[in-house]
Amino acid sequence: MPRVSNADRRLIQAAQDMLKHSGLNGMNLRKVAAKAGVNLGMFHYHFKSKDKFTRAVLQDTYEKFFQEFSLETTGAGPALSKLRSALFTLGRFIGENRRMLLGILQDLMNKDKVVLDFVKVNAPRHGLVIVGLVKQCQKEGSLRKISMPALMPMLMGACLFPLIMVAMLEHLDVKRFGFIPFGLIKTAMASDRALRDRVDLVLESLAPRKGKKP
Repeated sequence: MPRVSNADRRLIQAAQDMLKHSGLNGMNLRKVAAKAGVNLGMFHYHFKSKDKFTRAVLQDTYEKFFQEFSLETTGAGPALSKLRSALFTLGRFIGENRRMLLGILQDLMNKDKVVLDFVKVNAPRHGLVIVGLVKQCQKEGSLRKISMPALMPMLMGACLFPLIMVAMLEHLDVKRFGFIPFGLIKTAMASDRALRDRVDLVLESLAPRKGKKP
């Protein structure tokens, strides 16, 4: 097979498409190469090892997210509006990549070095932006002055936990939860509208109480 100049890009894109459905544990290099239309030998030429490829896939996925995330959190406007946009963008990214993120959580529990290094380097990048926006909101008086360790789990709860729960149910191939069909649960927890409602709800709950100082 003749060398493809963008083979590395095609391999990364193929892996990203597959990870949305299978998670990290389900990534098979032979299947990735076949989906990309690239000879398996070309994979070894570009990436040498599965660890390096996994790192490249994760980093590329994150950089695409962070570019959009940065656009939502810069520029003029109230800090609360930027915080709302940041949380929605983060939640949407988590929702679109929930199967992959479920695999990342599993690998973190197993102390996988590649995943540990990836999380250590990248999680603080968007985390510090959100913390900065929260502090601006508190300074402007649009959020109560609650300690960051108490406040951040509430914000992350709106973005992360319901979507990871949906990913777990998908992984277990659950069709119904009690009397409720899984499709209804998925819509209620993973749709854009549901995400916006959760973000609005948590920000409203953290707004300064009337008659009291922020």
